[in-house]
Parts: sequence; C-alpha cells; structure tokens
Amino acid sequence: MKNSKNFNAYKTIGEVSREVGIPSHILRFWENKFEKLSKVKRRNNHRYYSSEDVKFINEIKKLIYTDGYTIKGVQSYLKNSKSKNVNNDNNNKFHSILIEIRDEIKFLINNN
Repeated sequence: MKNSKNFNAYKTIGEVSREVGIPSHILRFWENKFEKLSKVKRRNNHRYYSSEDVKFINEIKKLIYTDGYTIKGVQSYLKNSKSKNVNNDNNNKFHSILIEIRDEIKFLINNN
C-alpha cells in the first residue's frame, strides 16, 4: 500500500511543482511576486506549501498561461479582486442590517 499524505498536509516544492506542472524555479520566482504565496521553511531550509497555497498557485497559473495575463497584470487583477470582495462583504453586511431593521419595524407595527 502506497503511503499517501493527508490532503491538508504541507507539500514540498517538488511535490507542488509536479502536481501543478510548474517548474520549481518558477514557483520560487512567484514567491517574490505574490505576497499571498507564503511558503513555510522547515528542515534544512526546504520550502513547504499548504493546500491553500496550491490553490493560489493554480489560480496564478490559469491567469498567466490560460488567460494571458502578465505578472503585473495578475498582481493588478488580484488587488482589484480583493477590493471587490471587501466591497461585497460590506454590501452583504449592510443588506443584513437593513433586513433586521425592516423586520424590527414590522414587529413593532404588528404589536402596537
């Protein structure tokens, strides 16, 4: 029986390189270009990546190799996506507050 890692276990740069089809020297380069790509260094200074890092690497790969973005283009895209997500979160919170206020008004009207 083959010994397999837990899906959520950290993976070496070599394992990630084979999994996503990106050479390890490119992954090291991307570490310098994308803050979110945070490797963990352990034993003998080896790089390890989480499952979230692997998802992020696949996102970068798609944007560059499939969608045709440059590194600067990906950085800009990710920055804009992050600010849109923050705005969406704020809009969702505001919407929830409005619903609560509406429900409270209905309750007050019905109980007077």
